[in-house]
Amino acid sequence: MQKASLALLEQVQKIISSYNYALSLRQIYYQCVARQILPNKIESYQKLSRLCVQGRDEGLLPEDAFADRLRQVDKPSSWTNLQDFMKSVECSFRKDRWQNQPNYLEIWSEKDALRSVLTEVTYRYDVSLMIVRGQASRTAIYEAYERFEIQIDEGKDCYLYYAGDFDPSGLAIYESLKDRLSNFGDAGDGINFERIALTPEQIEAYHLPSDPGKETDPNYKSFVQEYGDRVVELDSLPPDALRELVKGCIEKNISFDLLAQVEETEAKEQARLHGMLTTV
Repeated sequence: MQKASLALLEQVQKIISSYNYALSLRQIYYQCVARQILPNKIESYQKLSRLCVQGRDEGLLPEDAFADRLRQVDKPSSWTNLQDFMKSVECSFRKDRWQNQPNYLEIWSEKDALRSVLTEVTYRYDVSLMIVRGQASRTAIYEAYERFEIQIDEGKDCYLYYAGDFDPSGLAIYESLKDRLSNFGDAGDGINFERIALTPEQIEAYHLPSDPGKETDPNYKSFVQEYGDRVVELDSLPPDALRELVKGCIEKNISFDLLAQVEETEAKEQARLHGMLTTV
């Protein structure tokens, strides 16, 4: 392996070592671009891809430092015996953290590849995560409207936080879902919308790499008039920064005193469940 390739692999190793979870190749690439290790070109991405494979083949990079969040095994749940199943029942019991909260919120994003990045926060706080993957279907919008309507009818303040690419389509998707949810019924006016990423301020603060916009995008002209001809993908935002954004949205809407009450009740009910399952 050439000296330049070894030097690049050393930089990649530093990047992946700075995180305590696996990164996708695209996330590693954007970190390389942001740190001016690589130019933002398709040839650089392809080179990095080949080199990371070679680095793992030769044992220079750890296999478990890489994540492919788009290709995952899907298998029905199964157990070796009844006792094994009972253990899974006990472990899966969890009370709704928001049942006694004055607020309700959901996190939405267009990027399926970032699902596991976001769920590390949303799972912890029992918050719904919606991956829209482009323009959401009418069915998805209707089901979301119903979820919010139930919470609004219970007197809760409702919030929808959205994270997407900074490009013509990314902004259009957000505006579309706002309009469609707001126009579905009266409850739509009770949803507070906020686009938390990406923003021009975040792009500047984190020195995120950009690309020219696609002129074929129907929203291209209006986007260029307002922001210029540079687009940035959500994937380029450091995962920790994205998690902190989502965490901040959640924590400012949750009462930790009320959360503690639910967790105390949960502990008691878990003890009851354990007693019930051990007698089966």
